[in-house]
Amino acid sequence: MPRFPMLVGGFVCMLCACSEPRSGPEVPVPLKPPPAPSSSAVVAEAVDAGAPVDAGVVVDVSRAKEARALVPAPLLYGQLQPVIGTWVEYELRAKRGSARVRAALVGETTREDGSTLYQLELDHEMTPRTLVVAWVVGGERPFVERLAVSVPPHAPLSIPVDLHADQPELRGVPTREQEVLVREGPFAGKVRQLTYTRENGEAVVVTTTPRVPLFGVESVRDAEATWVAKRSGTDAKPSLDTVPIAIPRLPGQ
Repeated sequence: MPRFPMLVGGFVCMLCACSEPRSGPEVPVPLKPPPAPSSSAVVAEAVDAGAPVDAGVVVDVSRAKEARALVPAPLLYGQLQPVIGTWVEYELRAKRGSARVRAALVGETTREDGSTLYQLELDHEMTPRTLVVAWVVGGERPFVERLAVSVPPHAPLSIPVDLHADQPELRGVPTREQEVLVREGPFAGKVRQLTYTRENGEAVVVTTTPRVPLFGVESVRDAEATWVAKRSGTDAKPSLDTVPIAIPRLPGQ
């Protein structure tokens, strides 16, 4: 399995806190951000050079929850459809409230080995506004190489992830599949509904349809949160305007 950096525990706690909707504002400690580069510089500089460390990674069951926080649910349970500018807005409902999350594919760059690196942004409309950015290597099985969180006025921070977007240990075991009907909303119609069972016995119900762009995921429902697609478009632009402070991989990682 991947050997996450020593700081990953704190990063995941930060990510989980940012990903849960809040009912009131919080006052973070001000930090001076670095100068803002161009959007293309963000894509080029925020990610480690070279290929992912271990494309055959396996996640131990004891680290599954920690690792699951590093792959956004619509990406984990969907299939990335990489059309630059495409966005999908989800309503994210959790125990602490609800928020809109706009997932958008906003950048791409071709590497020397011919692979394509995509910049995927998830903009959480909450207080403080939170931007989660994933750099994903495209292909038959997209690979999440790095993840960053930006919560103004803090400088954004990124860590190596090195997990497949469809990592089976994180998805869980598929236990049921059926065709159902979504009766309301912009993606109404017949859909495929899949149920996965995670390592702790928890069920995750995923509804998929090609009518939803970017991931093909209409909804993801588990015991802690629910994602439901509400609308989509094709005019997304990058929101990340500062190169994240990158935590490097540990020696031997």
